Amino acid sequence: ETNASVTLEQLSSIATSHPLELLYLGGVTTTLANYIQSKGQQYVSPERASIFYSLDPVYGAFFAWLLLGEDIGGIQSLAGASLITVAAATNA
Repeated sequence: ETNASVTLEQLSSIATSHPLELLYLGGVTTTLANYIQSKGQQYVSPERASIFYSLDPVYGAFFAWLLLGEDIGGIQSLAGASLITVAAATNA
């Protein structure tokens, strides 16, 4: 098992040694993803779009598990299922 904790010093070192990469990841890819998503949402109902948008954390957790080997279980699963249930109930 790996220790994935990162100190503030390490984050600062990464930020100062890779500023263009961080600007690209934070600005270009995030902006592009949100632009594409908002363009696509024009073609679905507001209810369906809000449910899709509220599932972003689920996609994030799934890909963290799939690509990074994150272990999601116990209280995390219960909290996630509760949030999905509340989102679905309030958007029905």
